[in-house]
Amino acid sequence: MSASGPPERTTSGVPPTQSSGPQRWIKLGLLVAVIAGAAVGAQRLGFFDLHDPKRLAATIRSVRDVRGIEPLFVLAYGLIASVGLPAFPLTLAGGAIFGLTLGSALSWLGALLGASGAYLLARALGGDAIRGLLGKAAARLEALGERHGFTTILRLRLIPVVPFNVVSLASGLAGVPFRSFLAGTALGIIPGTVIYTYFADRLVAGASGAGHAAFMRATLAAALLLAVSLIPALVRRLDRPSSEKQ
Repeated sequence: MSASGPPERTTSGVPPTQSSGPQRWIKLGLLVAVIAGAAVGAQRLGFFDLHDPKRLAATIRSVRDVRGIEPLFVLAYGLIASVGLPAFPLTLAGGAIFGLTLGSALSWLGALLGASGAYLLARALGGDAIRGLLGKAAARLEALGERHGFTTILRLRLIPVVPFNVVSLASGLAGVPFRSFLAGTALGIIPGTVIYTYFADRLVAGASGAGHAAFMRATLAAALLLAVSLIPALVRRLDRPSSEKQ
């Protein structure tokens, strides 16, 4: 390609950056600082206290009637998830405040915004350093992500034990194509979002006394998520005989 030609593009469709070696590690350090700073700020603001069902239930009661809570909820969800903080309490809050249909939709939208933000943040600040660390293997990794990015992200999103934010940040660092990442995330988080939203109001209500009932509902939700996580393996097994015949 001549010097006057169009800029070279990576397999993800994003032009490669021109950061020098030291700048790459400065960017990666900045990414770590952003995530760590967000965690410290959230701790001081009491965000992690929302993992306590009683504290979460009290917070839900205090914000339930706030005017314009729907867009504020989506923005808060997206911001929290984009800096690597766990947004699971917000999924429960969404179910308790908005009900199944609207709560699922708002949590899904907020999670998608947060996942996209975390991906882009990791891509912008850490991608160069990771590719430099991997050397020639980086090109092979991006080629693998180009071919299997969607199915890989979809499977990871369907497995409840894989942390949501880890998948988002790792995808950005590894250079998984954004369209594949976004599509796999959009589909993969639907079952878990709906399941947790459906049981959210009962789980939060159980904090005030119905402990056994809340425990049983949480167990059922976990069982449903486990069943959903087995879908990709089942599909591959059912599809294997037809592929072998070809």
